[in-house]
Amino acid sequence: MPYQFSAPLSLSTSQAAEVTVVVRVSTNNDQAPTVAARVVDAVRTAVDLPGTTLTVSVPQARTPESGELRILPLARRVFHRDGAVDLTRMEFDLLLHLARRPGQVLLRTALLSELWGLPDGVETRTLDVHVRRLRRKLGPAAELITTVRGVGYRMDGAERVTIED
Repeated sequence: MPYQFSAPLSLSTSQAAEVTVVVRVSTNNDQAPTVAARVVDAVRTAVDLPGTTLTVSVPQARTPESGELRILPLARRVFHRDGAVDLTRMEFDLLLHLARRPGQVLLRTALLSELWGLPDGVETRTLDVHVRRLRRKLGPAAELITTVRGVGYRMDGAERVTIED
């Protein structure tokens, strides 16, 4: 699409105006630096007038993997890419328990004992139901919780999870 500019403003030399322009472009992370550079060049070309000062700031692209899932234990809140995730008490406790032990396989019996207070040897599907509901609520971040068949669960991708104590 070609650039469209309105008629130039005629200001006397004693008047000054400050104009803020916000341009938001969505693209994949690989193309972001190229797109940002092209937009900056287009703005510089458009504002190339004598006596004009141009300041351009380009925010750094945030990688989705960095801090994708934020857990605030004191507030008992969870955010996924800045959107709040509503969890029940047990879903929150389970997520926090896994997140505090990244990469470690937590046995089903240990989870049932530590989180639900059930004695060893009790067979129940409660843990599986809570994990399924938790994954559904986390959306794309559900892949962080890995099932280790016949053993238990593990939190993977520790670099994508931030616990703000």
